[in-house]
Amino acid sequence: MNSLLSWVIDTLNASPINSFVMDNAVVFPTLEMAHFLGLSLLFGSLLVVDLRMVGFAKAVPIKQVDVFLRWALIGFAINVISGLLFVVGDADRYLVNIAFWVKMGCIILAGLNTLYFVIRVKPQMATMPISARALNTPAQLDKNAQVVAWISLFLWTSVIILGRFIPYVETP
Repeated sequence: MNSLLSWVIDTLNASPINSFVMDNAVVFPTLEMAHFLGLSLLFGSLLVVDLRMVGFAKAVPIKQVDVFLRWALIGFAINVISGLLFVVGDADRYLVNIAFWVKMGCIILAGLNTLYFVIRVKPQMATMPISARALNTPAQLDKNAQVVAWISLFLWTSVIILGRFIPYVETP
């Protein structure tokens, strides 16, 4: 382990937040519940949006699934806060764990995918008719939207799987 990483771990381990998370019998389980709730909001909401974008439930107007994006953001915010507290509380486990770092990489890629979605796909959603049936055919998004949705599903599923690997991956 390099000296910078050792210094970061030692600094986090000496912090009051570390003591709060690790020395209180209620905090860590509460954080786990919050993280699961956030994950459920995030992934459940993205599942609805992404599956609609790839073509499932075409009769459902895309504007109606747009509301799920707000819930996904709330879930993501919950996970960022609880995840940061996990890392500060147990830096020895997380910061030396390969599954954790691959998970963080997937989250960064998912963020870039989301940025592309916001710039290129969401404007398409805003211009779609409120009722797909008004056109006598379900409104379609372009192929880029489908690619973005499949990438989102893959990356967030990977994040979940890698998160489950963290306790079981041996660390140096």
